[in-house]
Amino acid sequence: MGQVKKWATECAENAVGCVINDYLKNKINTEDAKNKIMKIENVNLAEVDENNVDEVLFYAKEDYNSKRGKEYHGGIKQ
Repeated sequence: MGQVKKWATECAENAVGCVINDYLKNKINTEDAKNKIMKIENVNLAEVDENNVDEVLFYAKEDYNSKRGKEYHGGIKQ
């Protein structure tokens, strides 16, 4: 991968990660998160598009809640 494309991909992934982080911490709602993600420059390089942005947010929330549950229950799922 060319250096410019690699840089653009990293920038897009970091920007998407920041929006997802705000969403997971309930700083923004789902619609705001979707709108912000879709406005990110080169978001397609982060493998996010209008067809899968809902899934990206859903699975990020599922993963986040799963990890939080393990912390609260000493690593044991209940």
